[in-house]
Amino acid sequence: MNGLEFTRLWLWPALFGLPVVWALLWALLDRTRAAARRYGAKSTDPSPTPLVRSLVLTLLCGLGTLCWMDPRLGDEPVTVERRGLDLIFCLDTSRSMLARDLEPTRLQRALQDIRAVLPELQGGDRVGLVVFAGQARLWIPLTHDLDSFRGLLEEVDTDIVKIGGTDLAAALRKALELADPSQTRTTAVLLLTDGEDLAAAGQQAATELKEKGLVVHTVGYGSALGSKITVQEDGKESFLRDRQGAEVVSRMDPESLRAVAAVTGGEFVRADTMALPLRELHQKRIVPMQKRSYDAGEEKGKQARYQWVLLPLLTLLLWEIAWSGGRRR
Repeated sequence: MNGLEFTRLWLWPALFGLPVVWALLWALLDRTRAAARRYGAKSTDPSPTPLVRSLVLTLLCGLGTLCWMDPRLGDEPVTVERRGLDLIFCLDTSRSMLARDLEPTRLQRALQDIRAVLPELQGGDRVGLVVFAGQARLWIPLTHDLDSFRGLLEEVDTDIVKIGGTDLAAALRKALELADPSQTRTTAVLLLTDGEDLAAAGQQAATELKEKGLVVHTVGYGSALGSKITVQEDGKESFLRDRQGAEVVSRMDPESLRAVAAVTGGEFVRADTMALPLRELHQKRIVPMQKRSYDAGEEKGKQARYQWVLLPLLTLLLWEIAWSGGRRR
């Protein structure tokens, strides 16, 4: 049997006010009795003294506070039913995400947005992460463990996928593999990228997801004007160059991202026009989705013991009513 706990432990400072309550009650009752002696006939009915009545009333207040604090002792099985959604993040880790038209970089901004939306999730929600560049890779399977998810998120960088490029189709198909085929209506795919669909197959893959009942929302990182890509070479920063030696300028492609989202009935948002695009997308489109029930079962919970306090409280209250003129009142 585990130790005694209180559901509303924050109420315990009220117990320190009981001596003050006793003093006020005793003063009031003593003054009332003195006034009765001066102006009325002496009662022949037996009744407790002001000291006893004030102690009883104070004890009633204390027992009532303890009952309200909801004491719990010992374990008992509690039926639990979780409700939630599956959220699959597809994160672009190609070198174009190192561009600094979003501070500090496109990739770091996307990671910050994912971290910002995690506290908004409900206890039954699961999250998973697919990283992609020229190919897609499952980095975090669907999980309820948000702490582990945050830890693995810290390890994401542009070296996590060795093949260069931006293959949106590979990312979406990997998300389709990760999704539970029987629960696609309660699964949302969030594609975070600069939208340079170099393989030009993103819309075709989106059609495949739509046929399975999945909705894809896209978040575009970068600007239409574009930005050079900063890389580290020999411990120094420089700009990425193509095979001809020209500096590469990466631009966000909003049209391809808008088209991918439209195919599945999803929504496209731009990260350069709002502070927390994922949180806004979550509130607007994901929270209203119908959630499914799963992981129903039993967990151990503390057994309520307020009856231990309630019984003496009621007994004392009946005694107070019976011996304080309550029948005549």
